[in-house]
Amino acid sequence: MCLVTEKSGKERRLKPRFNAELPCDLAPGGGQLLSPDDRLECRTRDLSESGIGVVAGSIYVGYTCVVDEGRALHLRLALPAGEIEMEATSAHYLRLDSDADNPVYLIGLRIASMSEEDRTAYQNYLEELSRAEDSREP
Repeated sequence: MCLVTEKSGKERRLKPRFNAELPCDLAPGGGQLLSPDDRLECRTRDLSESGIGVVAGSIYVGYTCVVDEGRALHLRLALPAGEIEMEATSAHYLRLDSDADNPVYLIGLRIASMSEEDRTAYQNYLEELSRAEDSREP
């Protein structure tokens, strides 16, 4: 008989993930917006070098489902040092609530690309979060 144990989420991750709640918004990528205001307002839940978890009240921008497999997404993220933008794809999503009138979704995003300037700002913020986390440990 063989006992197989699964690694926890933290042990499975390739890159460290940091809790952070920042305003952001999502839109379908590739010029699929009907209007520049067609964006899904959300907040980050956690951040890593390779992905971002966001919490939103919907999985739709107009009639477009942002969690469709392989769909290109445009994410604007308000860091304390300023706004950055990146391209991402949905990795997974989960409905967090049971209230049909006020849904809440966790959407896991895989970062596909961003400008060098935005990547530097993002990396600097992750380093700040890492230092803050290290200073809290005993």
